[in-house]
Amino acid sequence: MTRTQRLPNPIVVTGCNAAHYDLVSDLLTSIDDVGRTGLTIGFVHVGEDEVPAEISGRVDRMVHVSDAAAAPALRVGFPLAHLMIKARLPEFFPGHDTYVWLDGDTWVQNRVGLDQIIHCAQFADLCAHPELDPNYHRERAPNDRMLTVYQAYYGAEAAYRDVRLPQFNSGVFGARERSPLWAAWRETLTEIRQKVLETPGLYYSDQAPMHHLVATEKVKVYPLRAVNNWLLHASQPALNLARKRIVAPTYPHEEINILHMTWITKDATFRLGERDVSFRYRSIKALFAETA
Repeated sequence: MTRTQRLPNPIVVTGCNAAHYDLVSDLLTSIDDVGRTGLTIGFVHVGEDEVPAEISGRVDRMVHVSDAAAAPALRVGFPLAHLMIKARLPEFFPGHDTYVWLDGDTWVQNRVGLDQIIHCAQFADLCAHPELDPNYHRERAPNDRMLTVYQAYYGAEAAYRDVRLPQFNSGVFGARERSPLWAAWRETLTEIRQKVLETPGLYYSDQAPMHHLVATEKVKVYPLRAVNNWLLHASQPALNLARKRIVAPTYPHEEINILHMTWITKDATFRLGERDVSFRYRSIKALFAETA
């Protein structure tokens, strides 16, 4: 390293309201277990409930975002989306050069995925997973709900044009502090608020606007591979009990770096031999401990 180069200063951020404290606790435990040297860990506390010690004691920086004044109509969908949490990371946690977001229903199996996201974020405005992998072949992409949301936001013509492109997932992503993503994302999220209010039952999503920015080339994207944001609803991974690792279900059975318990898989169980297993971190950790 030369004198003109400086060490990177990344922050890994997650956030939730009280409904997902147990999931975030697992995520933070997984980060502790793989090692957090060189990382700052941030947490966005949404709502008015007290944050448990297993979360507050594991993070370096924490901010509080009240949802008390949020319009009830905007509660349809994802609370963090209508509060624009992900699009405001540099505002909440100033002083970092790179921001990595992990949804509360993710957990990390090793440091490789985090390090790759930090690295790849330097080459584009955004690095994110395009929800494509050979193992996802039975899952429709985009799904019917995303098609409905996108058309409601941007119209039938834009939906037909843009959803034919890979759907980038907003649950795991990285971006530099200087990226145009932040301002553009906040702008488009603000623009769709009124449409959500005017359309009963319409979800308020931050993923559709992120995809819109990529599809309209307002931000440049560096695609993340599936192992850095494995969508559990799209493909059940395999368990290598000898290695004590979760791996891709097809050859060469790559190790999954970051697991994302999307949709109903947060509480789902999967058949393993004669037993049912959950892919929550605490459950997998206990299973691997049994095979010692």
